[in-house]
Amino acid sequence: MATPPEKWRAAVCYDSPSITRIVRETLDDLGWKYDRDRGLHHFSRLIVILAIPSNTYVFRFIVNEPLEVVIDVYDERPTHTGDIHFIEVDGLSGKNAPKVRRFLQEFASKLPKKPYEFFWKERFRAGFLNKDHVRSKREWSRWGV
Repeated sequence: MATPPEKWRAAVCYDSPSITRIVRETLDDLGWKYDRDRGLHHFSRLIVILAIPSNTYVFRFIVNEPLEVVIDVYDERPTHTGDIHFIEVDGLSGKNAPKVRRFLQEFASKLPKKPYEFFWKERFRAGFLNKDHVRSKREWSRWGV
């Protein structure tokens, strides 16, 4: 695998409370030590033809051992009807990439379906050709999911 980016982000086809529960279970199963925190994620929302700045609640996991990364889970609402759900890993490096790969594969295996298999309804509500939906499969496949 090529050198990983410092921050990785991909859309997931489940809402953030569900994702958060599975992230917590996966971290516990792997025996990783972490702290929970919360924060805000800033994004732009398209209303009519204007981009309006918005905030969303972030479920944050600060992993301390065996590696140091921050895992954020949050939702964005780019249109008035559609939500897009994200998982983001910050603090990647060549040293911790194999462990992050293991975590993401374990996380994805706990989901009822692949994290990038969105329903047509979800795609339509958030914008059928939304870049996050389109890129999601490629982003997950980088990690063997």
